[in-house]
Amino acid sequence: MGLVRRTAQAPAAEEQRAARRDSAGLQQQLRAGDAEQRRRAALDLEGDAAAVPALLAALQEERDVPAREALLTTLAGHDVAEVGLALSGELRSEDATRRNAAVNALQAMPLAVESLVGQGILQDEDADVRVLAVMVLSAVAHPGVPEWLRPVVAADPEPNVVAAAVDVAVTIGSGIAHELSTVATGRFPQNPYLHFLARQAART
Repeated sequence: MGLVRRTAQAPAAEEQRAARRDSAGLQQQLRAGDAEQRRRAALDLEGDAAAVPALLAALQEERDVPAREALLTTLAGHDVAEVGLALSGELRSEDATRRNAAVNALQAMPLAVESLVGQGILQDEDADVRVLAVMVLSAVAHPGVPEWLRPVVAADPEPNVVAAAVDVAVTIGSGIAHELSTVATGRFPQNPYLHFLARQAART
């Protein structure tokens, strides 16, 4: 009889486990699970657009590094303006690890980055944010990157931001690199790093 009872209970146990893995159950684990449960829940919510608000809310609270990485990995798969805007807030964090993780996530989100550029992130009042935004452009797969870099080099008042933009141009190709390095050294003729980048551009 004992074997019969265990067999009868098995489907119920399986159903309970399955229920915990549906979207609502996973979102609950994001809020109330331990660190490993939160990490797994974040990964299991991949592709679930309805879970984006819960993922973004969890990102604001999460302090466990592996769980945060899982959240960012899943969020990077949702290449929409809402997610890009939320991740851009991480660029203001005082935690370098969080800033760099946000840069890496945004580099996989060309449409979100396009939206951020349109909203003026490359003209942000914080020069450090502008540098990080330019770093995002170094690896994002979007044909608009050269056009986004041009006004940065032509007008940004901070040589460090301009240098970051020229550095990205050097990784893109010889034409844009030579063009932007010439503009940059003309604006900041005493900046040795810009002259170094100009030499790099000449060799591409």
